[in-house]
Amino acid sequence: MKKALRSVRFWITMLIPISIILTLMAKNIKGFADGYQEYVYKYISVIFNNITGIVPFSIGEIIVILFPLSVLGYLIYVICSAVRSNRKIILNGLFNLLTAGAVILFLFTTNCGINYYATGVAEKMDIKTEPVSSDELYRVCVYLAERSSEIRKDMIEDEKGVAVVSENADERAKEYVNRLMGSGYSKPKGVMLSRGMSYLNITGVYFPFTFEANINTDAPSHSIPSTMCHELAHVNGVMHEEDANFISFLACINSGDREFEYSGYMMSMIYVSNALYQTDKTKYYALVEHMSEGVIRDLNDQSEYWKQFETPVAEVASSVNDSYLKSNAQKDGVESYGKMVDLIIGYMRGDILPRLRFA
Repeated sequence: MKKALRSVRFWITMLIPISIILTLMAKNIKGFADGYQEYVYKYISVIFNNITGIVPFSIGEIIVILFPLSVLGYLIYVICSAVRSNRKIILNGLFNLLTAGAVILFLFTTNCGINYYATGVAEKMDIKTEPVSSDELYRVCVYLAERSSEIRKDMIEDEKGVAVVSENADERAKEYVNRLMGSGYSKPKGVMLSRGMSYLNITGVYFPFTFEANINTDAPSHSIPSTMCHELAHVNGVMHEEDANFISFLACINSGDREFEYSGYMMSMIYVSNALYQTDKTKYYALVEHMSEGVIRDLNDQSEYWKQFETPVAEVASSVNDSYLKSNAQKDGVESYGKMVDLIIGYMRGDILPRLRFA
């Protein structure tokens, strides 16, 4: 029995080189990642996403909490057992951990990693991401600010006069992203420890081992719909952050739902205005003239919310996220989130910009 178990564990560890080979194939063979995403990942993810979607809470959150504790407990058990009896138990315990690591690496590769090498949204949609002038940035910012201000009139407010989103946003997000992507995934899930996510500067996360979109529901209400659509884009196999942001933008503004439209336009305005700030601060400060009082209140509220989490913990979390993104075919790291600006402007050039009347 023990011999058979050792044999099984040995073959499971072979998942490590298999994972490496799959990653190298995705990185170096043109079309491999696209084919995998379209003909393998899509079917596996829909099946398991709908299975885990039956459970109303985030399974991924439970795993994240229990897994480190389980590993620590197992290490303590192995060490104590080795001290009392045979030290070979340590080697056996480490081999068990290696076996578990092989399974984790393989699941990450097949459920997430390969998709990082798939063709990006810009190429798939034939969006030209050319250099952008400060004038163009300004015109787009003005458009986004005015659209946000117009839609803001229809938003519900709390006692502070800040925009809030009504119930069932998760169901609506599922509908809008599935409609855009032609898919059939289940709704995103709020995380119980959302406040803790804010301390880590995280608004949402795709958990590839359960195919779940996990959402920080403690974040400012108006930002949550676009976050939900962003994470559902990841579930759909869109792994690059700028692409997921852009998919979220498209899903929100084409939803026909004023709360989602507002969230999408506000999210995009923040990204584009941040880019404008880097190129022309005078034009950036002039944007306030195109924002309604409600939009300004929402932006101030969002700024105040995140300011309380500006701690060394958040900086470390951001650094870890930056390293993670760079290790997965996103050479710009956390800056890749801002590359959505190129996609938005490239998308608008052929439609909206010619109709803007700003010099």
